[in-house]
Amino acid sequence: MDNQMSILLLVLLIAVAVLIVVWVIAARKARAARYYRELYEQKQSQAFQLGGNKVIGDICQHLGTFAMLLEYNQVLTIASTSSQGSLDLLAIKEDSLDFIEFKKKGAAMQPRESRIKALVEQKKVRYLIKDVNLPASMSISDRTTKRRTAVGASK
Repeated sequence: MDNQMSILLLVLLIAVAVLIVVWVIAARKARAARYYRELYEQKQSQAFQLGGNKVIGDICQHLGTFAMLLEYNQVLTIASTSSQGSLDLLAIKEDSLDFIEFKKKGAAMQPRESRIKALVEQKKVRYLIKDVNLPASMSISDRTTKRRTAVGASK
């Protein structure tokens, strides 16, 4: 009987130990899951904020461009296939050529923008003319199109 009690107590002790180990592992997994969930939500929030900032930045740029039309004689938008362009406008008055970058009030300058600003301030700006030779084999011609007639119409 004493032997059976010892075995029963040992089995109970092992069961409790297993339950504690399982509980500790589950608590770690739950803590890790909460951490990754918070990280995911933070990334989602940042992505949403970046998207909103991009839209607001684009609106500020367009409104600023229209405002510059009244202030300058010529306003040249800098078109780029990249959304990471570092310059928005070239604007010309009688006595100056201005390089303009629109920023939402309070927004920080990006390193590329700071680099352009530094080059202008150091007067490291040049006016270049590039000659282009088109290949002799290149040709441009009018396209001819066939006239479409209505189905069943007499010719």
